Amino acid sequence: MTKMLIKQSSWFSQLQNSIEGDAIIHVYNEEKEKLRIYFEKLNSRCCLIINKVLYRKYTYFMVHFIDDDWKLKEKIISFKCIEGDQIMEVLKNVLSEWGIYNNISSMVIDGYSNKYVMSSNERENWFSGQGSLLSNSKLLCFLDLEYISIICSDFISSITKVLYDRMNTIFNYITEMSSKNETFQIAIDSARSLGKKVTAEVIPTKQEFEDMNNNINVIGLLKIALGLKEAFFELENMDRDFQSINLSKEEWFQTTTFYEFYEDLTDDTSLYKYMTANLYFSWLCSIYTKSLVLVKLNSFISEEGSFGFARGAKKCWDEYNLVLAVAAVLDPRFKMDIVKHWYKKIYGGECETRLAIFTDYFTSVYNEYAKGTNNFQSSTSGSKEKKSFISYKMLDPSGKPHRSSHDDLDHHRSPNIELHLYLEGVKFPLIQEFDILEWWRVCTQCFPTLARMARDFLSIKITIPHNYMHFELPYCHKDFDSDIVREAFVCAKNWLKS
Repeated sequence: MTKMLIKQSSWFSQLQNSIEGDAIIHVYNEEKEKLRIYFEKLNSRCCLIINKVLYRKYTYFMVHFIDDDWKLKEKIISFKCIEGDQIMEVLKNVLSEWGIYNNISSMVIDGYSNKYVMSSNERENWFSGQGSLLSNSKLLCFLDLEYISIICSDFISSITKVLYDRMNTIFNYITEMSSKNETFQIAIDSARSLGKKVTAEVIPTKQEFEDMNNNINVIGLLKIALGLKEAFFELENMDRDFQSINLSKEEWFQTTTFYEFYEDLTDDTSLYKYMTANLYFSWLCSIYTKSLVLVKLNSFISEEGSFGFARGAKKCWDEYNLVLAVAAVLDPRFKMDIVKHWYKKIYGGECETRLAIFTDYFTSVYNEYAKGTNNFQSSTSGSKEKKSFISYKMLDPSGKPHRSSHDDLDHHRSPNIELHLYLEGVKFPLIQEFDILEWWRVCTQCFPTLARMARDFLSIKITIPHNYMHFELPYCHKDFDSDIVREAFVCAKNWLKS
């Protein structure tokens, strides 16, 4: 009865007339012991999420992982009232209490909590040797990257507004008097007579211009303006007052860049829709590519605004691109192709050099995982076997088929054969509705080392689930008799629902 009430109640106050705090704590302790034993048997590591909520007074610790049935899971392991810089000490105690001190492969920290958690040196020292994802045994620690999306959107909006206002000023100047309009028509003819490209026939009519204003159609204005660019330069020679209104050649070049990339720049960059980390790599590449484009537009926005965003995107790229690229390669629909695609777009002539660096990194991580493959056991308990997505047989270096024994594959083949078979094998069809975790569940015996990597890398989460916490956690902390009961309620509710 108590469990049902906890599971169904959104607010602690709804339980007060039905249940005592001691009963909630009893359920909490009972479920906690079950979960602790569950973690002891779990054959994968976890991504730890740290976030401050409820007016920054409380901190929750959540683990994000792929279970032995290859299902993505989230479990709150603690919900504490933490003052000042005590998060680090509490974190150590929480991980030790749960027995998962050695099972944390990555962390996601919201920007506010990061001030109180640890410096980069502290991360390296404390998690050294704890079996993190990185080949040098350092913990992979993400700050919540959703803020980069927000900065990107704000920056694009600012540039859009500035460009719209500049185009607005230019067209208003030309259309406000018939004499200026006539002069501009002469400028168009002059530009064409000089062999300059003028693709727009006329400027918008008063009504067309008002319609664009009402709809804030900046891309429509830019299309017309860019088609008249050479005519605007000719108008400068005929009308000195227009010189202060027209854009410089550099600004027109930057405007052209913005116009050409507008659709890519305004694509949805929300990370909350992504469940597994293989999808984060394209997002990071997209953000970084946008920063390279947008920084060229800095003359329209304050220098600090443009370079502030560029620095943030560059920092994320430098710190996270290798690890997220590994997760992307573990998507059998793309494998190395997706990294090649983005690296060529980002690095141009340096693409091959950068690909070699990534390949070395991927291989080094794979080799570390291969050392422990024989001890790794993948479980499919509780689920029926399904037909494998791949049907080829494993070959030895001479081209002869291996015996089908799993032990034979483990003990007699070179670990790199598995990696070669995966990377060079046929890709899964490029369908959007693809269950990557089910694919790895079925293919674990064919690729035991890569499957072990997949469980750790695909469970990386680089965003804080803010919306989840808004709905799952009670806002009014006065509803609770104590922090102990509050934590018991929040955690037990999460465990019973998931």
